[in-house]
Amino acid sequence: MTRLPPIGLCPGNEAVIRRSLELGGRLFSVPVPGGLAPPPEVVAVPYNLLEQKEANARIGRLARDGKRIVATRVLAGGVLVDGRLDPRHAGYRALARKGRTLAQAAIQFVLANESVECALVRVSRPEHVEEVLRATDVEPLSGQDLELIFELWANRFD
Repeated sequence: MTRLPPIGLCPGNEAVIRRSLELGGRLFSVPVPGGLAPPPEVVAVPYNLLEQKEANARIGRLARDGKRIVATRVLAGGVLVDGRLDPRHAGYRALARKGRTLAQAAIQFVLANESVECALVRVSRPEHVEEVLRATDVEPLSGQDLELIFELWANRFD
């Protein structure tokens, strides 16, 4: 069985591909050396701080069926990047702190689901590659952070 990295990159351009390869990042679905096509037992599921309910249900069903899960849309199309949140999602800014960006917290949230094997993150600018790849190296989400996430979710979507 092919082992997937916790974070995979889906590069948006050649500069991102070069930077990713320089830093040892794993690339998905790109025709470059080191590019990785997911094995057939791997299923991609859109999953992020803003898309949880249906994703969690689908992930649970797939995991019970023995499928391996790769989370996609982890940064919600770029919405979960510092400076790009709209006012409806402003509460998520509290997840960013010294040493951890909002994007890194969003990646950690996805990886906190034990059924998710890999967070596939689309990166469009080379200066963001290192930030994404370091998401597992920075301060992890705390119990208080997870409580905040669930509270924000419940209050926003009830």
